[in-house]
Amino acid sequence: MQQASDKSVIISQILDPRTKNLLSMSKISDYVLSNELISMALAMVAEDRQINDVLEKLFAEEGNEMQIRGANLYLCEGEELNFYEVLLRARQRREIVIGYRLANTEKVVINPPAKTDRRKWSVKDIFVVIADKE
Repeated sequence: MQQASDKSVIISQILDPRTKNLLSMSKISDYVLSNELISMALAMVAEDRQINDVLEKLFAEEGNEMQIRGANLYLCEGEELNFYEVLLRARQRREIVIGYRLANTEKVVINPPAKTDRRKWSVKDIFVVIADKE
């Protein structure tokens, strides 16, 4: 079996929140706390029952799914746009942009707070979208 390189991404599913402490000593990049995720979804549905329809569509086997898309589908190199303008372009493709990762960073920004701020985008940037399965 090959060793994981420093650039490998390992995501672990854990059930017991006490296990989080062990993950800090391992090479686990990220984790999904299943019970916490389910609890959060139930709380959202309890607060607003219409959220259940949205969650059902997002987590169904058929239909829409989260995908990673290259910025070149929405813009040209060096183009200066705000996030709302990118959203409009994605909408023409029947997609919803929910976040992005700039080419020179490793951090993904979901639901950016400064959506009206204009920035120069690169075609090497990526967008996180909700779209039909390809």
